[in-house]
Amino acid sequence: MTGPAIEEVRLTAFKSFHGAVLPLAPLTVLIGRNSSGKSNALDGLEVLSRLARGDDINEALESRRSAAGPVRGGLSGCVPHGSDRFSLGCTIGTEGGPITFDVTIQVEPEVRIIEERLAGPTATGIKPLLTSGEPSQRRHHINAAWHNGKPGRNPSALFLNDRLLTAQLALRASGDSEGEMHALWAGAAVLSALTGAFHLDPVPHLMRQYVPARDIHLRRTAENLSAAIGSVQRHDPELFGNLVELLRGLVDHDIERLLVTRSELGDVMLALDEGALGVTPAREMSDGMLRFLASTTSLLTGGDGLELGPTVSFGLDRSLTLVIEELENGLHPSQASQVLRLVREAATESATRVLITTHSPALLSALSGDDHQGVIVCARDRTTGTSLLTRLTELDGYATAMGAGPLGDVVTHGRLMRAERGDQDYAEFDRLLGIG
Repeated sequence: MTGPAIEEVRLTAFKSFHGAVLPLAPLTVLIGRNSSGKSNALDGLEVLSRLARGDDINEALESRRSAAGPVRGGLSGCVPHGSDRFSLGCTIGTEGGPITFDVTIQVEPEVRIIEERLAGPTATGIKPLLTSGEPSQRRHHINAAWHNGKPGRNPSALFLNDRLLTAQLALRASGDSEGEMHALWAGAAVLSALTGAFHLDPVPHLMRQYVPARDIHLRRTAENLSAAIGSVQRHDPELFGNLVELLRGLVDHDIERLLVTRSELGDVMLALDEGALGVTPAREMSDGMLRFLASTTSLLTGGDGLELGPTVSFGLDRSLTLVIEELENGLHPSQASQVLRLVREAATESATRVLITTHSPALLSALSGDDHQGVIVCARDRTTGTSLLTRLTELDGYATAMGAGPLGDVVTHGRLMRAERGDQDYAEFDRLLGIG
């Protein structure tokens, strides 16, 4: 572990979830039927990541000025039906032990934090390190106390209630005791891990224009893909060569070179030299090829190549949690194992955690038995409509199902035949995996 890393996201009361936990492995694959809640789970991580940057809640989740735009559904969309607030949390793994963070945010009648708690390792074990108290008589403020490791009452102060208290802790605690340093370090570790979450959502039509050559850190939409790849070409020829070889494996015709062309103003655009077929600029490339280039560039460059924003203090290395929805978009099924190999390499060589969603039977079949530990099934409770998250390996019938064939075939064709089931009822297993 090169830095604090997100080990789980708690969807305590968020959108369609109540008391659910999303565990994160080096490779986490989230599967489930449409409208089961997969995107809602990813939104929970996205909300935590945005809030960790220290902006006020409205700006973080509603702003249309930022490149990412408002979070899906906006603030009001984060709240479970019938409530006026939502609650999220996470566990951050560190070399010193786990750190837990939880927050509850009220949306109506005004947006404010009504509860926040940070707990983590100290010299005397796991302790509460930051705990919110009663709202202040001063509008827009809340009381909170933090651990200092000394006898008696912990120090406390007023915090703004329109942004994470953890993001404000370094402005309140002086760090003049070992206990306070534990609290400050834990807060920094949480912020570092959460701001290291990057949701890649490539928009092909935005990737077909000339962009400034200096805009080298890949954005969420990958609109500056040409500049990002241009930077790789200049500074890491070996990695650039790997990218070109991966691209050659995507198509069934010859690719001689991947070019980064320049305009008269010095802006750049990708182009493919396809030999006898001529040169194809990015504005003529297929959606699938552009999405593939964005995904592979993010995996190959890791956090160094992505627009993650400023790092947190305390000299912490920031671990990357890369989120890609429907990784298979634009890929032929034959490329599934190749892309999955790239994902595994990113997860092992650069300590990147990768969280993907997929509906691809080919990609599911390419998963190894060890990968199955990171497969999470999202489904709706038939009675309450609440979304549930369950490890694939913990579903009743998992062992027998895997004996019937690769996971992709099981999901697509229901190869867990009645005759093989014996007396056990596998109807719920079939429903959760979408086997009709």
